[in-house]
Amino acid sequence: MASSLYVHIPFCAHICGYCDFTKVIYNEEWAFSYTKSLLKQLKETKIESKLKTIYVGGGTPSSLPSSLLEEILKELQPLLGEEYEFSFEGNPENLTEEKLLLLKKYGVNRLSIGIQSSKNKYLNLMGRAHSFEEGKKAVELAKRIGFVNISVDLIYGLPNETLEELQDDIDNILSLGTPHISTYCLSVPSGTAWKNKGYEEMDDDLAASQYELILKCLREKGFRRYEVSNFALEGYESKHNLVYWKDEEYYAVGLGASGFTNGERFTFTKNLTSYINNDYEGERERLTRKDMVEEYFLTNLRLEEGFKKMDFMEKFGIEEFADYIPHIEYLKKQGLIEETDDSIFATDKGILLLDRVLLELFE
Repeated sequence: MASSLYVHIPFCAHICGYCDFTKVIYNEEWAFSYTKSLLKQLKETKIESKLKTIYVGGGTPSSLPSSLLEEILKELQPLLGEEYEFSFEGNPENLTEEKLLLLKKYGVNRLSIGIQSSKNKYLNLMGRAHSFEEGKKAVELAKRIGFVNISVDLIYGLPNETLEELQDDIDNILSLGTPHISTYCLSVPSGTAWKNKGYEEMDDDLAASQYELILKCLREKGFRRYEVSNFALEGYESKHNLVYWKDEEYYAVGLGASGFTNGERFTFTKNLTSYINNDYEGERERLTRKDMVEEYFLTNLRLEEGFKKMDFMEKFGIEEFADYIPHIEYLKKQGLIEETDDSIFATDKGILLLDRVLLELFE
């Protein structure tokens, strides 16, 4: 039974050139209508028990005015159980003291702040609406208000970015003193402004060198890479995102939001007009057994701890596990997979070459 909920807020004060998430420029009238439809969809979602995690993402949730934010938070807070993680995404330019106090009032206990870079030349290039100094002030303000569990994002693999620049970026991000850091290699999907301008993704070997530098530096400072892109001090791993990576079920509401319940994956409409008219339906897919096995590998092998063999066998059976033993043995010989008495996990090399690992398993 699902015990987590993802809530999508598509509005942004500006659109970053590399972003292909479901988003629209903030408009007061649209935001009012959207909030009304979102809360209607939430009410119609049959949440059967108290939730362990809620994640409000976007878009930029902090781009909403306080009045609409309060309407949403007021409906979400009662859904939470006694021990919970309630996460909220925000950007430095609109994560104000008023909004942070509001989040605190309604039980939000984890913030994810989109810093992205400490280099203003790269922030400008990405179309971000804040400087690193403003990002720093947003983190300091959140701490003063009482937030402890704070995550910041770092994007690497930027156009012509050098290892020296990245090293400086890492040092500056670490100086913020947050217990969680998410790192993402820049991708330039089709249809984005950057793709249309001819920007390309960094060469794989250069991107791998940058990733290895991040891994080395963060490990030296006591951060554990618990998932390919995510690093945390002990006890500060994102419980909500672990739901995704452990291939567990979760509810979802919002424009373009994706969820997974009763063995079915679904994504709601990405058409704002349809959504505001309470026509939420998008795509649904009933997973086959083969789909479920492949998704289990796809998600769990992103985790540094991998997965428990007993968990796999309880879910899919001993015979199903036996079918993969030859592939696992081959990957072990290649130095891409390790196996203990109870677990299977990718090595550092295997995580860098995860696509190759998955291709071998799915053959």
